[in-house]
Amino acid sequence: MATKRGNRYVLGAVLVISTFAFWHISSSGAGTSTPKQSSQRSSFGLWPSGMKSHSSQSSSTGNVDANTFINLDSKVIPETEYVQGVAGFSYFKNLYLQNGTFLAITSNPSSIPEVARIMSAHPTDDNKYPPAGQDRWKVLTIGQDDLSGLGGVAVRKDGVSMFFNDEKGLKSVSFLKHYFHFIGEVFLGAWRVLTTAGEMELPTRLMYRTTPDDWRDRAALTSWFQQSVMPNTAVEESPIWEDRMKSGMTFLFDKITISDRWAAHQKGIDPWRFNKMTADLLFLESPLDWMNPLRLSMKKLVQIKGTCSVYRKKSDVPIVLYINRQLTNRRLLKEDAESLELELNNLQNQGIIEFVNAQMETLSRVDQFCLALKADIIIGVHGNGLSHALWMKPGSAVLEIMFPGGFARDYATVAELMRHDYYAIHNDTVFTPDKWLKPDGWGVPAIHGFHSDYIPVNGKWLAGLIKQIAQDKKSMVEP
Repeated sequence: MATKRGNRYVLGAVLVISTFAFWHISSSGAGTSTPKQSSQRSSFGLWPSGMKSHSSQSSSTGNVDANTFINLDSKVIPETEYVQGVAGFSYFKNLYLQNGTFLAITSNPSSIPEVARIMSAHPTDDNKYPPAGQDRWKVLTIGQDDLSGLGGVAVRKDGVSMFFNDEKGLKSVSFLKHYFHFIGEVFLGAWRVLTTAGEMELPTRLMYRTTPDDWRDRAALTSWFQQSVMPNTAVEESPIWEDRMKSGMTFLFDKITISDRWAAHQKGIDPWRFNKMTADLLFLESPLDWMNPLRLSMKKLVQIKGTCSVYRKKSDVPIVLYINRQLTNRRLLKEDAESLELELNNLQNQGIIEFVNAQMETLSRVDQFCLALKADIIIGVHGNGLSHALWMKPGSAVLEIMFPGGFARDYATVAELMRHDYYAIHNDTVFTPDKWLKPDGWGVPAIHGFHSDYIPVNGKWLAGLIKQIAQDKKSMVEP
């Protein structure tokens, strides 16, 4: 009896092993696999390769490799290099951080710009932003300064990091609660500096000194952009900054940009003219395709959703995107808005343009950005919607309607950086660049009525200008 029971156990075990082997061979496609597929299995031929205990993975998985920790007691350590930048936007390689202080460690301290061009201190109680002190920025000279306080080891942070030094004070907030001040200023400047130095990879991390409530905009466009267009980029807020301080460790950032609004204003060449921190970015020559990595990511996103095509309906008919602000406080006179829409519809009926009349607040974010990607010409009253000029093809056209006599250079700078044609519209005239500065060198400011609900525009005249521009843009097709 015992022998028969034992035979049954043996037979059962054989059946289980045979069944499992059959399952594995079937699921792995054995017998029909290519050499490449076969090489992905373990040497035993039973366990899927994904179940190996020592599989090689990328550093993004959180694994630690030989390059993660740097021996700072070595005779040769990575030296900090200032790559390039303008006041308020600086790009470094091998920049150290310990206890909340950035450390430029170099054998050539004269190669590091003065701190006033790089970083400001915490805002004072009377809302001043002096240059950063020793608690935020130090330059240490190899062979002269004592490096023993670094602890002998540094944790490497690889990839591209972007650090934003904006923060709120006792009587002030940072400007980051407004989407444009993030996307069109601190982020755009960091990206511009990187790309002019030949770096085109999306950032590995965004680092905020300020608190989450201080940088998140009311419309949540900043969060949407970060989580959708750069989904693999880590967003590090002030708690992580504090954790690094409390850890007592030294950190080494392979590639890092520092954006500082007040350094740009205090040490820049042109920011004072229009009170715009990005003014000096125009001095940095970038490749024509400098925004391509971001545009391509956005294009993939909107095409997957599939509710909006990024291409023209007719290849030789340019798309005119009218950012309609008539539901907002800053808007056109009612009769002028109606006239403009009528004239643009007439151009569409004549086959001259493809007209898109968009009230952005009624559209999903994906569809908003899709419209920007495919637009050849954007028209709108001064406002946040014109930041979409960043996502247009280089060489497109931006027409910004302003209250006659007033001017603000926010979106003009964006358009210039993108190499778009830019037109400031004052009712029935173009306010040309030679008129942007007053005799004293200061920029023409926004005036009473600039943010009103009675901004005028001559719809017939503007449609005539758009007709001319559309002829020039016929051959500009989205790649």
